[in-house]
Amino acid sequence: MAANDRETSFIHTGEEKDQAFKAVVPPVYKATTYHHADPWDPPPYDYARSGNPTRQAFESALAKLEGGVQGFAFSSGMSAITAALMLFSAGDHLLVTKDCQGGTQRVLRDVFSRFGIEVSYVNTDQLEELQSQRQNNTKAVFVENFSNPFLRVTDIGQVSEWAKSWGLLTLVDNTFLTPYLQRPLSLGADLVIHSASKMIAGHSDVTAGIAVALEPELAHHLYFIQNATGMALSPDDAYQAFRGLKTLPLRMDRAQASALTLAKALTDWPEVTQVYYPGLVTDPGHETAQRTANGFGAMLSFRLESPDRVREMVKRLRLTVIGAGFGGAETSISLPELHCHAALTREERFERGITSNIVRVSVGLENSADIVAEFQRAIHFHQNTARRIPRP
Repeated sequence: MAANDRETSFIHTGEEKDQAFKAVVPPVYKATTYHHADPWDPPPYDYARSGNPTRQAFESALAKLEGGVQGFAFSSGMSAITAALMLFSAGDHLLVTKDCQGGTQRVLRDVFSRFGIEVSYVNTDQLEELQSQRQNNTKAVFVENFSNPFLRVTDIGQVSEWAKSWGLLTLVDNTFLTPYLQRPLSLGADLVIHSASKMIAGHSDVTAGIAVALEPELAHHLYFIQNATGMALSPDDAYQAFRGLKTLPLRMDRAQASALTLAKALTDWPEVTQVYYPGLVTDPGHETAQRTANGFGAMLSFRLESPDRVREMVKRLRLTVIGAGFGGAETSISLPELHCHAALTREERFERGITSNIVRVSVGLENSADIVAEFQRAIHFHQNTARRIPRP
């Protein structure tokens, strides 16, 4: 798909007009119940948990953009992940990206382990690790791409091909890249998942998740889970997320251009000991990202020389939001140890290299020069260590 076609497709999804009155945006249908004039020939919708026209417009738009047969909108990104994990049964084993967000690891460790689902965390960008950790009861590979917080890049096509050779499903959490920069289903994945609260909605005011299935059978199972558990997205949030979807290409283009500018600047500052961003030609995942995606995204991480330097940096930030979220119009940072990976145990964080001197950045839509100046001012501080000489 050409770049201009990709941009246009986010405006013209086929779901952008109201089917009843041809309004240029689908309205918010808040009804919980729909009238069955003929109970033996029911209408398309009967109860809000089972289906809603506003939600379906958003779901169908994502299905088209991702190249899948059906989309499913959930009340949060974690709801979408939870629904996907409910596809599996007691005794099943999953291979999961080691460097993935803390919420995924928390639900696997503290919820699904109680139901008998086993997990091995592996570097999914290393095919030999997948091969060595596969078991007879392995049912799927769950990839987070790019990974959080170190932006490791998995070759989705390679992993999907390997998984299919063993009869395994490939699930991809593609929140960082969005369907604008990568379409995992076109690379061979079976299910793609997003926290639509982030780049898709794009304004830090919606909590939503989305999953899109490649094949009808998987879609059938996922719909059953969505309907049975009641984790579906509300009509109001579906409306707002759909609205954000239309400007996604514009926002991603601007934010990732600024992310590359910031990443290059960070590599030149002596206080920064490491920068994690696949857009840098020196990044280990650069070639894979360049080959399998249409950009490098708006997320990056960096390591400062000490935790004390992080504390001082945080005090000097003026424009930047500090917290657990990302993907909004504003630039924000998370300290993985305290925010996005706080759910991990200290031992788990240590094993994954998540230490007190790591900073994750979600680059926003501010002027790129202002973003660089913000971090330069915050990191290049000079403590006055000169001793005061008392007056005689």
